[in-house]
Amino acid sequence: MNVLKKLFFKLNDREQILLLFSLWIVVLVCFFKFFESGLSLYQEWGLTEQMIAGHQTVISLKPVIDQALEAQKLEQANKSYDKNNLSNRVSTLADKVFPQRDYRELDTDERERYSQHKVRIKFARSSYENVNEFADLIRQESPYMFLSEVKIEPNYPPKSRPYDPTTYDATFVVSSVEFVSQ
Repeated sequence: MNVLKKLFFKLNDREQILLLFSLWIVVLVCFFKFFESGLSLYQEWGLTEQMIAGHQTVISLKPVIDQALEAQKLEQANKSYDKNNLSNRVSTLADKVFPQRDYRELDTDERERYSQHKVRIKFARSSYENVNEFADLIRQESPYMFLSEVKIEPNYPPKSRPYDPTTYDATFVVSSVEFVSQ
């Protein structure tokens, strides 16, 4: 310590003041960084606490969710569509509205308690009434069959024939949920 004292007093007054000022700046910057990291850590703990509370809420709702799923499973017993029944039913409904449609079965999403079957139907250059009628037919089958995706693109008539009707290209993804038997 004596060595530092001797070095400090060897400096002239201006150098001593500059050295002390620089040391105080370094101490203040270190204190500010320490305070900033502590505040950041405190905020992170708060967010983590909120996430834990949210997860505990979901976990506490698990019995109610399980009970509702079982009730839905019992209600839909022998009414839900498996993949073949969904395909047949959707094809029949589409034939009523727009026979020249494009039809494709999609992959089934299999989960722990249920399977979601999907079928894609495309109507090319159909009228708005046909698109709306098909959507209504699917809605009538709810909750056993539902629209999971709908994409409608208008085809406007050319400027040379402005009085021609507007047609629509519509893509429907129709789904059904089949509960897994345990």
